[in-house]
Amino acid sequence: MAEAGAVTVPGYEVSGVLGQGGFGIVYRARQLAVEREVALKVDNRVLVSERDRRRFMREVTSAGALSGHPHVAHVYDAGVLPDGRPYMVLELCPGGSLLDRMRAEGRLAPAEVADIGVRIADALSAAHAAGVLHRDIKPANILINRYGNVVLSDFGLATMPSAGGEVSVTRESLTPAYAPPEAFELTEPTTAGDVYSLAATLYALLSGRPPRFPESGVANIAVIMALHRLPVPEIPDVPAELTEVLRQAMATDPARRTPSVAALRDALTDLRLDRAAQAPRPAAPRPAPSAAPPAAPFTAPPSPYGVPPAGVAGRDPARAHLTSPGARDLATTGSRAADVAPSGTSNSRVFVAVAVAFTILLLAGAGVMYLENRDREPSADQRQDTTGQIGKAGTGTEVGKVATVTAACPAAGVPGAQAACVKEAECWGGLVVISGDAAAKRIGCEESHSWETFAIAPLPVDSLTYDFAALGKHPVVKKVCASQVMLASRYGDARAIGAGRWHSTVLPPSKEQFELGVRTYRCLGGVLDSERPGTFFRP
Repeated sequence: MAEAGAVTVPGYEVSGVLGQGGFGIVYRARQLAVEREVALKVDNRVLVSERDRRRFMREVTSAGALSGHPHVAHVYDAGVLPDGRPYMVLELCPGGSLLDRMRAEGRLAPAEVADIGVRIADALSAAHAAGVLHRDIKPANILINRYGNVVLSDFGLATMPSAGGEVSVTRESLTPAYAPPEAFELTEPTTAGDVYSLAATLYALLSGRPPRFPESGVANIAVIMALHRLPVPEIPDVPAELTEVLRQAMATDPARRTPSVAALRDALTDLRLDRAAQAPRPAAPRPAPSAAPPAAPFTAPPSPYGVPPAGVAGRDPARAHLTSPGARDLATTGSRAADVAPSGTSNSRVFVAVAVAFTILLLAGAGVMYLENRDREPSADQRQDTTGQIGKAGTGTEVGKVATVTAACPAAGVPGAQAACVKEAECWGGLVVISGDAAAKRIGCEESHSWETFAIAPLPVDSLTYDFAALGKHPVVKKVCASQVMLASRYGDARAIGAGRWHSTVLPPSKEQFELGVRTYRCLGGVLDSERPGTFFRP
């Protein structure tokens, strides 16, 4: 039910307030035509002047032109209310902002921060290529969407100088904690300013507070400009090479700064931080809640979507998708191993020797079983129901055998595809695509998830690629991953969900998997704007 005083926008049903700031209110709403939950952002100011109208159109144009990027918050609609207030319909980001995470959890792990930097830098690189400067990058403007992906939002101060757009430069529009030093001198904005602000944002995620900002929390311009003349300090428990990358991107002189956000993205990618060793971080270095910096010093308006939703601080559903696939599992394994590592005593040495001997016997037994069974004929049921390992016949092999079935599998009927259904359900988190390289986090189907595999097949011989867009355009792949095949693959209660609420996509092997010889792709399906446990395509 809409709250008292909520706006009325044709085609939308408002259900509550997500957040409120100096420039407007963000409502939670449902787009009735497609049954989609969205964020409805309504500006407080009435568009009475030409300058106001230009600002609003600048935000719509900037964000809309980039909303196809996986790390830019999508813009679905925009308009003006009868009273003259403009509104925008945006992607709903129930995970809140990175500022919310900082408040709830303190410092973030270096490996995760580097991954966030790569993703947001890629989004900014696309923006700069389109002639758009963001000009207000900060933790409050990086949101976590329903799939756990980080997305850049709030292009309200964006400029398009290459297109002759208006460039308004005022100190009142700055967020002092993350603004580049040249902004305080009211110079014309450039791409170098976004480089600085992104690096300052990443530094804050690592240290728990923004760099070059008074500890008192008072935004004194003279003090801030003095701090900009001092070196950027190291951060405890953060690799020196990561700090150095950020320090270079925060050089006071724009001419000495990292030359572009693309260069910053590449520098962060090349670090290749040891994710298993760095996540999770020890709790001790994190500042206690009482020592955390107050909210006022380094935020202008609060996060567009308000405080973190219930459970973010404890369950942390987003973190799994902010690092490379499998990073959290490796981190957990590493930390557990450290807890029980031998201390050098004789008992520990005996334990290690026994463990090594047990491992040798286990491998030997597995080898005997393989030799005994490799030539054994499958049963009649096996011949009818399974295709064995997809990609086995001359097109490369899958890492880890994937049992498949063709009986009662709609994808198996696509001519020339050699497709099958997985024998055991596979469920996935959000899909992230960066420069054609796609990745999704494999999670247990008993947990809430976004996607499930409904088909698996070898890559077409004329499209041996990991590129997401290129593979998705192949005619055979399009047939295998088609909505009709997905809908026909449903079972049980899933068939009762309306056909219009489903969407499908292709999941190629990642670039790393492709280089290891993987030559299979998957078709994934799921319900729009819904994450739930259970399976749709396999019992």
